[in-house]
Amino acid sequence: MKLHTIFNQVIKTGLLILLLTGCRKFLDVRPSTGTVNPSTISDFEEMLNNDSNAVCNFILADIMTDDVQMSDAMLAADQSSYYAHAYLWAAGIWNPGDLDPMYNNAYTRILQMNIILEKIDGTGGEARRKNIIRAQAQINRAWYYLQLANLYGPDYRSATMSTDLAVPLVLAPNANELPSRATVQQVYDQVLSDLKAAVVSSDLPDKGQTIVHPGKSAGYALLAKVYLYMGNYMQAEVYADSTLQLNHMISDYNNGNVHPASLADLSKNPEVLLARLSPDYSFYSKYHTGFFISASLGNVLDSNDTRLTGNFSGNGSFNPNASFNGQIFNYSVTVPEVLLIKAECLARKNDTAGALELVNQLRQKRLVNYVPLDPGADAMMAVLQERRRELFYHGGARLFDLKRLKRDDRLAQTLQRVADDGTTVLAALPPNSPRYLMPFSPVIIANNPKIVQNPR
Repeated sequence: MKLHTIFNQVIKTGLLILLLTGCRKFLDVRPSTGTVNPSTISDFEEMLNNDSNAVCNFILADIMTDDVQMSDAMLAADQSSYYAHAYLWAAGIWNPGDLDPMYNNAYTRILQMNIILEKIDGTGGEARRKNIIRAQAQINRAWYYLQLANLYGPDYRSATMSTDLAVPLVLAPNANELPSRATVQQVYDQVLSDLKAAVVSSDLPDKGQTIVHPGKSAGYALLAKVYLYMGNYMQAEVYADSTLQLNHMISDYNNGNVHPASLADLSKNPEVLLARLSPDYSFYSKYHTGFFISASLGNVLDSNDTRLTGNFSGNGSFNPNASFNGQIFNYSVTVPEVLLIKAECLARKNDTAGALELVNQLRQKRLVNYVPLDPGADAMMAVLQERRRELFYHGGARLFDLKRLKRDDRLAQTLQRVADDGTTVLAALPPNSPRYLMPFSPVIIANNPKIVQNPR
């Protein structure tokens, strides 16, 4: 049965209820809005109030990076799952019947934002409230498209951006056509368009009503991130500054907030600009443990760093949460990430002192016993190492960095999977390998043959 047929059946049985009350796994991304009728400002506000908008899971994007180690015992227990396939950069990630939770979840959220953006102008009521709703939907949609573009498409390169393929660009809830993949340039253009339209709204507050609601600071932060990925460091710095003018708070991890267990925990952290939290049950259920910190990530973290002690157990496994037999990942848009974006921009224009000052501002709030960096340190390497410390298991942040940094011969590297003995190489990933790209699952291709599969 075609995906749009499945989805239209879902709509007929009450999609609006699902949109307002919770998250379900949808297979399609293009429902008709004919029977979905949010009609008042309050309806749209309820859609944005739903905390499911802040819940997503990009665990495979993190498993593909050099921040993760899976033990011999874990791989021996199950080498047929998409977790093991992604970890070993296998020729195929998905089994025939696998549903891709990243793709499906992201397009479910995009669907919700598309319904809001299509219908909000036809709704009566106060213009200010409608403007806020529109801007917040645009920021939410931009966040998800930025994730998708960087996961399924190559890094942004000016020479090939207009031909490199990213993901289907769906901007309206329309079931009539099956969308083909848009180019990297088209998706980035849309992300920039959404974010710029949002932040110029005079009605959008600097900070949202809650951490689930994006404000201008979140929009500016995402613009800084987009331009960083584009290699436009001048604009990335401009928008990083715009963010930090509105919020420059950094939490002291010595006093808590190291690892949130819920959105309520995130709400207590003043550095969070837009919450994104991922509770993962499936990996822990399969392997009965979290995955382990890799040797290379361990080399940049030590026992003086609260990010190590607050996230990993003594054996190096990542925070299995006994209360629900799972793991919690924090993908939030935060002040520290913006601070490091600005620091990288400064390092790239040889402002070593300025870059190291920003890195030290963050380290003061992360280290048990703070010692400033040597003023003669390599600023670029200091910034990139701090990004690893701050943004590991962050929904693909490290993967996206690896993809963009391989443009620089000094930073390009071949990744390896090594067995527990420390010497046996199980797999390798060269810097320009097509296996940096997440393939589309067979279910997605079967239901939309216009989607061209990524090469492996």
